[in-house]
This record gives sequence, structure tokens and C-alpha cells, in this order.
Amino acid sequence: MWLDRENRLAWAQGTQEYRPMGAAVIAITGQFRHRDFQQRRGRPLHLTNSFAGFFGSLEEVNEFLRTRPRAGTRGTPHHAR
Repeated sequence: MWLDRENRLAWAQGTQEYRPMGAAVIAITGQFRHRDFQQRRGRPLHLTNSFAGFFGSLEEVNEFLRTRPRAGTRGTPHHAR
């Protein structure tokens, strides 16, 4: 997940059972749903240094957004670019 604090957006990209889901974007105060993901969408490249972390499920991502949206970010790991 990447946090675009300037535009108050959260971007997620992932897989479900090893199948690519594509990417999704929501308001940083929102919650991700499976239907938010689009196969053809990718995260913006300008968010490379806004990586919030890896998560095992959408529930974990949503919990993070509910409790720690101000947590620090870092550069995207090379294997996730």
C-alpha cells in the first residue's frame, strides 16, 4: 500500500490466491473493497517513496487505515516496483 498524503489517497495493489487483482485507490479515510480493484490500473510512479507496507489481507490494510494512517512511509522495495 502507498499513501498519497498530499491528495489524501491510499493506493493498494495486490493478488488474491496468487492471481493479480490490479490496483485500487480510495480516500485515505476510506476502506478498501474487492470491487475497488481494477486489473488495468497501476499505482502512480510518483508514489515510489510513499510505501506504507505489505499486508496479508484487505482486512489488515483497512485496520491500518483505521488506526495508523499517519504512520511513516518509506521507499518501495525493489521487488515490488
